[in-house]
Formats: sequence, C-alpha cells, structure tokens
Amino acid sequence: MGIKDQFQDKANELKDQAQHAANRGRDESRERGQQGREQGREQGREPGREPGREPGRERGGQERERGQQGRRPAPDPMDELRDERDRFQS
Repeated sequence: MGIKDQFQDKANELKDQAQHAANRGRDESRERGQQGREQGREQGREPGREPGREPGRERGGQERERGQQGRRPAPDPMDELRDERDRFQS
C-alpha cells in the first residue's frame, strides 16, 4: 500500500467520522425538540408561546406586519443635497 493510499484511507475515515458526528448532533437536537414539545403539551401550552397570547399580536394588542419597526423612514440624501444647493444659491 502506497503513501497516497494511506492518506486517502485516512481522509475517508475522517470524512465518515465527521458525517456520523453531524448525524448524531441532528438526532440529539430532534430529540431535545421533541422533549420540549411534549413538556409544553403537558403544561397545557405550545412551546415558545406564552399562555393566552395569540401569534402575531404585540403587547399592546396591535397587529404588526413582519419587518415593520415603527420607526421613521431614513432621510433621503437627495433632500440634503437640494438644501445645500438652495443655501448656496440664496
């Protein structure tokens, strides 16, 4: 067996180990998620939600669209340039 074959075998072995570790991690996270859902059902609520709250409702009872943050829009840079031009022309 040549040195090239030894490196290739070792690379394949490490690749397999990495795939098995990734699969174990996925399986464990699924199990933890399932346990969390079961505990939530036992407590009479869905996980990730407070009891009595409807999804999509904020504390004030107002519905908000996704991405809306209630802030003013950014100022237009062209407005600033127009103001500068007007100031110099006057």
